[in-house]
Amino acid sequence: MPPLAAAGPIAGASPATSSRESRPEVPQGGGMPWPAIVLGGIGLGALAARGGLRALRASGVKMNFNLPSFSGMAGGLQGFESPMSRAEAKKILNIGSVAPSKDTVREAHRRLLIANHPDKGGSTYIASKINEAKEVMLGKKST
Repeated sequence: MPPLAAAGPIAGASPATSSRESRPEVPQGGGMPWPAIVLGGIGLGALAARGGLRALRASGVKMNFNLPSFSGMAGGLQGFESPMSRAEAKKILNIGSVAPSKDTVREAHRRLLIANHPDKGGSTYIASKINEAKEVMLGKKST
């Protein structure tokens, strides 16, 4: 058995690779642009899927996608009526009684307008709807 060599440079190795402080080589630049490859793959997949769906539709295959709808929510996603009805005005002012008094309407209007005033960061559209609801409930505006 040959004798063990002293801890020194390895024969044929450069001093940079044989020293104890040597670090692994880090590639400089030219790294793979993986985000572009991933996004490109997603884009190509979407185009292929669209092409496949178009081909199926052209061949007469009926496709029915059951997507979730928001109509099941309380009240659904509905806009305001035009012109505003008394029922809608009561909903806006959050009045539950069948025939509210003028004081009840004015107090509800005041409370909501303070909370939603445009000068305090509220919406001008919402404030106008609150005012319109008050007018409808007090009979100043025809329905």
